[in-house]
Amino acid sequence: MKELGDLLRRSREELGLTLEDVQTITCIQRRYLEALEQERFEELPDSVVGRGFLRSYASVLKLDPEVLVGMFEGLTRPPDVPDDGAMLSEKGILYKDIPIGASGRTPSDFLVAILAVLVVVGGLVGAFYVFQGRLLPLLEEARGSMLPTEDAVFILPTPTPLPTLTPTPTNTSTPVYYTGVTVELRITDESWVQVFVDGVKEFEGILRPGEAKHWNGQKQVAVRVGNAGGVEAIVNGESMGRMGQRGQVVDQIWEKVDEGSPLLLTPTPTPSNMP
Repeated sequence: MKELGDLLRRSREELGLTLEDVQTITCIQRRYLEALEQERFEELPDSVVGRGFLRSYASVLKLDPEVLVGMFEGLTRPPDVPDDGAMLSEKGILYKDIPIGASGRTPSDFLVAILAVLVVVGGLVGAFYVFQGRLLPLLEEARGSMLPTEDAVFILPTPTPLPTLTPTPTNTSTPVYYTGVTVELRITDESWVQVFVDGVKEFEGILRPGEAKHWNGQKQVAVRVGNAGGVEAIVNGESMGRMGQRGQVVDQIWEKVDEGSPLLLTPTPTPSNMP
């Protein structure tokens, strides 16, 4: 029994809503809504975005989002670790430690290894005696011929003076003036993002940790995120902090309110339906 999916579908039908109606209200693609109703959770971008979609869907159906999220986590939680200590991956693959038994080598293998070591040591000892008896006298003779005589004169090179370094003047940074609205999003945790610039949708998709994107608008920039705790907003060079809590779906609009003061921006909360 698909209790979560059936609850979503029955509640939607009781309100007389179609999947297209819910898509228009929440801006969630129909294929993701169908995946929630049919409990095909593997078709969602990930579990974090899935919880965000589920919270938005619950608000439209007038259901308790915490109850639905609890059911979702119960269906998507990986199985527990078995009692024998084996590990299960997220896809249910079983991992077990393989014990290492005693070596199968015979005593003859060890004897061959010992003989090989003795041969190498004997070769090194022989080479040492050859070096000491033949090569060492030759090296001593060559060393004596290279020693300087009493009449030798050592001339030290004249040191070259180092050039005087002239400090290069540093340029004072020019202040940046914003004539419109510039919004930069820095991603610390994977999140679904949708952006409207001056009323036109400019971006919709999944952003990964470490990514950063920015948009410039003359009057307004509106942002919707599916995991507000993983998105930091920088508006006209000033950090607004994280847009919300982890797993929270948040809408936010920044718009220019005074032509004479292009830096004065005010955040405006939006309803669940993105403009």
